[in-house]
Amino acid sequence: MDNPIDGIIPDFNIFGAEFTELWQKLFAGFWGLAIVVAIVFLIRGIVGMAQSSSSNPQAYKEGRTQALWAGISLGALVALGVIVGAIIAIFG
Repeated sequence: MDNPIDGIIPDFNIFGAEFTELWQKLFAGFWGLAIVVAIVFLIRGIVGMAQSSSSNPQAYKEGRTQALWAGISLGALVALGVIVGAIIAIFG
């Protein structure tokens, strides 16, 4: 059996220019909010590391872990366009 969707590519123009403009604006807004949230978590992690004393290494480790994951998340969010483009170029 042949692949029934072979050669078909996604096209949002069928719903009109207004729909395309709307979903792109919404996506950009959510993307921007996600970047701001990652920055807030990064700041919280760094502050948690700075406020921990040498008598409480667990607090330092928790702050470090939070800062590490927030930094990785921030990097991924900033590079999201490149990541998605690479995936589409490789598998598309």
